[in-house]
Amino acid sequence: MNKHIGHQTWCNLLIVIFILSTADCLAQEKDNWNVEDSYRTKGISSLQVSPDDDHLLFVVSRTDLEANERHSAIWRWSTIGGSAERLTGKDGSASSPRWSPSGDKIAYFDSDQNGIGLWVMNADGSGKEKLTTLERSNAYKYYSGNSNKLSWSPDGDQLAFTAAGPRHYEDEITPPELPTGNDVMIIDRMLHKTSYYYSDLRRTHVFTISAKGGEPRKLTSGDFDYYGISWSPDGEYIACVSNQTGRDDYNANNDIMLLPTDGGEAKRLTNTVGPESYVHWGPQGKNIAYHARVRANRTKETDAELHKIFTRSIQSNDKPVNLTGSLDRWAEVFEWSDDGDKIYFTAQNEGRVELYSTPSDGGPYSSIITRKGEVGSFSVTDDGTVYYVYEDITSPDEIYRISSEGGEPKQLTSFNEAIVNEVKMVDAEKFSFNSFDGVRVEGWIMKPAGYERGTEYPLIQNIHGGPHGQDGYGFSSTFQEQAANGYAVLYMNPRGSSGRGQKFSDRVVGDLAGGDYRDIMHGLNYAIGRYEFIDEERMGVTGGSYGGYLTNWVITQTDRFEAAVSVSSISNLITQWSGGNLYLWYESDMGVKPYENYELSWNRSPLKYVQGATTPTLFVHGRWDNVTPYPQATSMYMAMKRMGVDTKIALYPREGHGVRNQPKHSADYHKRALDWFDKYLK
Repeated sequence: MNKHIGHQTWCNLLIVIFILSTADCLAQEKDNWNVEDSYRTKGISSLQVSPDDDHLLFVVSRTDLEANERHSAIWRWSTIGGSAERLTGKDGSASSPRWSPSGDKIAYFDSDQNGIGLWVMNADGSGKEKLTTLERSNAYKYYSGNSNKLSWSPDGDQLAFTAAGPRHYEDEITPPELPTGNDVMIIDRMLHKTSYYYSDLRRTHVFTISAKGGEPRKLTSGDFDYYGISWSPDGEYIACVSNQTGRDDYNANNDIMLLPTDGGEAKRLTNTVGPESYVHWGPQGKNIAYHARVRANRTKETDAELHKIFTRSIQSNDKPVNLTGSLDRWAEVFEWSDDGDKIYFTAQNEGRVELYSTPSDGGPYSSIITRKGEVGSFSVTDDGTVYYVYEDITSPDEIYRISSEGGEPKQLTSFNEAIVNEVKMVDAEKFSFNSFDGVRVEGWIMKPAGYERGTEYPLIQNIHGGPHGQDGYGFSSTFQEQAANGYAVLYMNPRGSSGRGQKFSDRVVGDLAGGDYRDIMHGLNYAIGRYEFIDEERMGVTGGSYGGYLTNWVITQTDRFEAAVSVSSISNLITQWSGGNLYLWYESDMGVKPYENYELSWNRSPLKYVQGATTPTLFVHGRWDNVTPYPQATSMYMAMKRMGVDTKIALYPREGHGVRNQPKHSADYHKRALDWFDKYLK
């Protein structure tokens, strides 16, 4: 080796040093995340490749914090030229875009001064025409959030859509007025509340309309809901799901129905003890794919049983094929390949949401995307090119492309580029530990922004809701807020969480606030022992919904935390069952109705142990929350206040579950939560 460094080498070294120094300075110029930044990120959904594979259609959602509004617009991206263009107004509320079979038209929903409408436009966004105005019901239906509300006929001449049928009450529901418009509201239904104020009790029906406009035709009737529509390739049927038991207040048992498009009598395709949903015809029209759960007594909300994807023949009585049973993971969205030989689907897996494919007639599945992040909406071309929405801990939504055979993904869009370039994102480290009974549990920890080795920092432990959900590798503005504010951020997936298989999900059933609480505390102890930067004298705890319930449980069982923020929480399981709309969840996850065993309900209620609570606690709740009604928070608050514990309630008007209806309310709650932790942990 030459002991002397030449002039050119020195020059090269100086250039490298200069570049590294410049990059370091640029990195240091990034601002720390603040609450307002949480409303700068854009969401991307409803991804769909055009029939000729030349364009992508998708929805971009954004928040205008100053105006206290949320907007969504339809965009088109050229797979050939790589350019993106917005097709609908930036301040609109467009949703559910669908290519016509020929690809020359796009159908979608949007709102104007007259309310929600069904619209059609040309593929380039020109020639917008409103076909009809429609109304939606706010009544609570099983798993309707991901259901198809719009479907083209295979010849492109008609559209099918779901909308509210005739009114149940004489007047519209306009909170806070009673829905009858009279002094007395007569209630004769168990499920008379939706997640946001009173239910209008209107049924959802299926309609068809000419793609050129005209009067809609109602295909369904009776005191039933129909939703999740898919038009058959031969044009003869519209598949959907409906609870035909006549007791849909008491069960979630949807079955698949086939509606003749000529208006004949509906055909019931399934008659199972578990619910079916999210129906899609295969491209040849011989098979149908759908989500299902096979157990009886399911819920309309968070459920312990994993979603599975099934296919079944329309023309024979062959048994349905469970495509995802061997994976033992919670299956999410899916779509058929163009030739009908495969099903592509996403599934939760240990904090990730991954993309898979499987033969549509059954067989081993194949992994396509297993990166440490979350795959959202996706669409696959005829040649197997996959376009998909993806996020990870430090990157909000963008669209990517990858071959279904694997390889390196290519990022195509830059909707969140500005915030990624301007604001410092904090990554997380995954860890795992053996809990009290040897069950393996996973967690993640984020160092505070500006972390310096040798310094101890306060910690916030976050508990996710559900309980059948998961945290992990997804992007969380809340976690970024906490880390930017100088906190170590801890979160984990205790037993009951999804993403770890059926047995792990079932471990919480009949044991609410039991093993999952012990998992959380064991995980905290493990993190304290492993990460020297945690100051165990300055720790806070927070969670929302079921996470709020566990937060209330934590502060009544231990005094290890110096502060708590309990969001949309539960304190009394007995009054929760009767006061909210989660009674089926309670019956499923507890295994009994409260009046069958009041002692069990009360023993698992944080309010029973409130006399032991000494942790200063901020309760956050929406005034119109019917998922976990606000007296759940006030019951804890009143007792703790009377005992002299420092406690407050932030009660938000015109807000439902999670305080997310109005951006300004949501931002206020996040700021108050940080201020509360700052008061006690700094």
